[in-house]
Amino acid sequence: MTTPQFLARRCVAGALAVLFFTSISSAAEKSNATVDKLFAQWDRPDSPGAAIVIVKRDSVVYQRGYGSANLETRTPITPETVFDVASVAKQFLGFSVAMLVEEGKLSLDDDVRKHLPNVPDFGKPITIAHLLYHTSGLRDWPETLALSGLDWSGVITLETILEMVERQRELDFQPGEQHQYCNTGYNLLAATVAKVTGQSFREWSAANIFKPLGMEHTHVCDSPTEIVLNRAESYMLSGKKFTRAISQLAAQGSSSLFISAEDMGKWMLNFKTARVGGKALERMREPGKLNNGKEVDYGFGVGLSNYHGAKRISHTGSWAGYRSIVMFIPENDFAVAILANAANVNTHSLATKIADIYLDYSPSAKPAEAAPRLAATEKIDSSGWDNFLGTYRLGAGWLLDITREGDELIAQATSEDKFRMTPTSGAKFFVQGYGSSVEFVSEKSGPATHLLYRGIRAPKLNIPKLAPEQLKDYVGDYWSEELRVAYRIEMREGVLGVRQRSGAWVRLLPTGTDRFDADQGGAALEFTRNGASEIAELKVSGGRIRNVRFVRSTAPRSTTASFK
Repeated sequence: MTTPQFLARRCVAGALAVLFFTSISSAAEKSNATVDKLFAQWDRPDSPGAAIVIVKRDSVVYQRGYGSANLETRTPITPETVFDVASVAKQFLGFSVAMLVEEGKLSLDDDVRKHLPNVPDFGKPITIAHLLYHTSGLRDWPETLALSGLDWSGVITLETILEMVERQRELDFQPGEQHQYCNTGYNLLAATVAKVTGQSFREWSAANIFKPLGMEHTHVCDSPTEIVLNRAESYMLSGKKFTRAISQLAAQGSSSLFISAEDMGKWMLNFKTARVGGKALERMREPGKLNNGKEVDYGFGVGLSNYHGAKRISHTGSWAGYRSIVMFIPENDFAVAILANAANVNTHSLATKIADIYLDYSPSAKPAEAAPRLAATEKIDSSGWDNFLGTYRLGAGWLLDITREGDELIAQATSEDKFRMTPTSGAKFFVQGYGSSVEFVSEKSGPATHLLYRGIRAPKLNIPKLAPEQLKDYVGDYWSEELRVAYRIEMREGVLGVRQRSGAWVRLLPTGTDRFDADQGGAALEFTRNGASEIAELKVSGGRIRNVRFVRSTAPRSTTASFK
């Protein structure tokens, strides 16, 4: 028989349970509303936007769309909208390789030429591990094909990239010596999966990953012109208006994965349950190593980093107007994905803020690097500032000019605006426009030899002053057998430059003996001379390509003075 005391206790317990779950529901609603505010600027019919999915513990706790998938039809973005997630695709390729390794069908030590014999023999083997960890030394295809004059709005397929690899004559570095992000390696891995399994990467991933997980709106794109139902178009911001960013890319392995936020939630839950893949998921978190034993912060298609002391597994994607991220924080049983069709969506920043909201992390209100303030009694001696003036090389085609205007130093990077530098010590300045400090380094009390900026050690350049007659030494046609393209270097109004196929005129700025940097596009050029001191060859380098050779095919058009 039920006693009155028992009924009373049960009623109290029930009331407490209702209060507990109401509290949880209220907290969740508050978190969701805070997340919605992060996407408020895109949450309108006349703007592209994003879809998000958030996983906590064993379930999807929030998913929603913001903005329009198509600005012409004003079709709203929903969790079912399909996006190209660009380089986020690499984790699916990495997962595929991990599964094949676990099955014994592939070894990380395999020479890629064992499976793809058309890859050139560079003297030392490029292994599957080198491709996975971005340590192969192969040229990254976006920069390489851009140098060949490729039309980005045209069709780019896996075959286009494989043919580029077959023509490569030398590596950027010996395999395993360095870590340099390389999309090309993942395209070769997709081709390797196809060779090992007897199925295309699209077919194999559908049968072994997407269908088992119920990801019905996900596929690897192998045809740039296929119709994709419920696809979001991509957009770039031009001034205050959005314009369409056309993509006809089908680069299996490195990118070109179409997926919805709803399906991405299923993929993220599998990281916890391991329903598909098992030990292959653990293998994905193994960091790569260089030949010297140093670890790289990259696994099987995923970046390895930290979130407030906890391990973070993540990857971003960027192509045309698409932006994306998938971020896992296993120790907190948390994951978030953002799939966007607006190029001005900073997915990494937004994903971190979402994690902060759901994991109840309250960062300091102080910015990562706030502009330092001088004490009222502190004075800065500007008498030695002239030692800082000059041009510093931050990277290929990325120069920083330091000039002086009265009592102020001015910083201006390639193709950017001028920014005032605020002194904070004798050799250290804060640049508000960069949100970071710049520190000049000198030997004793002489002119600066280099500067430090966000981990970059930028040397000060000894810029040669070349007369027009000296610049004409470099005028001529240059042919790359590797790229099957020719460039003509010309003089216009006393300036050396080259006309791109797009019609843009790119100036070449002298930065050293027989060295030039392009004023746009991030390219560095180095000329070499023959025994007669004539320009014979040109080598072009960029952020992810080095020393692409162009042989001079025409002589100078006029007699010129020799270089001094």
